[in-house]
Order: sequence, then C-alpha cells, then structure tokens
Amino acid sequence: MIRSGDEPVHARSPLRLRLALALTGLAAAVGASVFFLAEEAAGLATACAVAALATLVDVFVIVRHIRQGAHYQPGRDIPPYRPVEGPREPVPSRAPLPRRTRERIYLAMMSTCLALVVLAWTVVRMYSTTAAVVMSAIAAFIPPVAAIVANARGER
Repeated sequence: MIRSGDEPVHARSPLRLRLALALTGLAAAVGASVFFLAEEAAGLATACAVAALATLVDVFVIVRHIRQGAHYQPGRDIPPYRPVEGPREPVPSRAPLPRRTRERIYLAMMSTCLALVVLAWTVVRMYSTTAAVVMSAIAAFIPPVAAIVANARGER
C-alpha cells in the first residue's frame, strides 16, 4: 500500500478483516453461551451472552462503516489521502529515563505480580477462591505493562 505520510491522522481500517474477526468472535461467544446453558452454568452463560451482545454491536458498526463508502472503506482504485500541508508541530519529548531506573521499575512491577500470585494461591484461596482468581487476573495484566514501562522513555 502506498503511504500518504499522515496515517496516524487518516488511518484506514481493514474493515472486511475486522468484520470476519468479529463474526468469528460472535459465533464463539454464542456457541460458548449455548454450551454453558446446557451445562447449567448460568453465570458463565451470561458472561458469554454479554460478550456476544458487544460483538454484535461491533458487527453493526463495521457494516455501517462499510456501507458509508470509500471514505471509510477505500478500494484499490481510491488514492491515499493527501499528506498534511504545512509544517507540523513537533511533539515535545521527555528526557529518557536511565536504564537503572527502568530496571528498578520493572523489578518492582514483576515482584508485585509474583507476590499477588503467591498470596492468592497460598493464603487468600483459603478464605475466598473468587478473591484469589481476581488477584491472579490482576497479576496477569502486570507483565505486559511492566515490559512497556521498562522499554518506554529509554535511550533511542
């Protein structure tokens, strides 16, 4: 694809691919909902039904954008947007953090993750399995965030 030079401003979404992925997710959510209803797990069936509803709304939005025409869904015959004319304002950059500081932040975040998992399944589970699962779910989000934070504002 030919770059126009201003993709962050006028990014084009591959709506047909997004529609295919949304329909796949919708089928999976509906299937899981039916499965959990058959297994008499009402809570999980409800969660899957809510996910299916959200996916269905996304499908309608995607179809609407596809029907709006070339501005939202350009074909191969539509040229890219013209680049922004004139000077662009520079994005102010912050000073990079020293490597040692970034390593300490990463270590603190990963230690927190490990502590959450260990506490959840050695102590908290004896009192509340739900709380242990919630603690583990929170711990699951920490490693990717720690990697992003550790690599952000580094020396270029």
